[in-house]
Amino acid sequence: MQKVGSEAFETMRKGRYDWQHLMLRTKYNFRLFKNPKTVACVKQAFAEVEAQFGFHIRELGFGEDFAHVHVMVEIPPKFSASQAIQIFKCHSAKVIFREMPNLCKRYHKGALWSDYRYNGSVGPMTEPAVKRYIQKQDIQQRSLAEFQG
Repeated sequence: MQKVGSEAFETMRKGRYDWQHLMLRTKYNFRLFKNPKTVACVKQAFAEVEAQFGFHIRELGFGEDFAHVHVMVEIPPKFSASQAIQIFKCHSAKVIFREMPNLCKRYHKGALWSDYRYNGSVGPMTEPAVKRYIQKQDIQQRSLAEFQG
């Protein structure tokens, strides 16, 4: 049997384990995250969402194809996974278009993210596997605290 980490145990003791693995893909699969400025904008936007809405991001990684993002996030009980995805997509698109107005030419309809998304619940037994998967996806993977500091 796999050992459950202390943070996972504390969350389970409270009676909830609301971690989700989200994957968001850019519209038309453009390799948007080859540009470090775009990556920085997404990190900034996700940190703002985390602070404003009470989410807690444990892992964040960018796919090897530079066209998708993986996030392991704790979603507060007042939000569904679909609402959380919408919040992350909407806010990050606003930040990216504000910081990089030239992208409006590529995404002329204002839709940065494709309709495709993945979300799966993460429990205390599957958390290490999901973390490893996200870390393997990203060449420059770091914890969110490193992004903010």
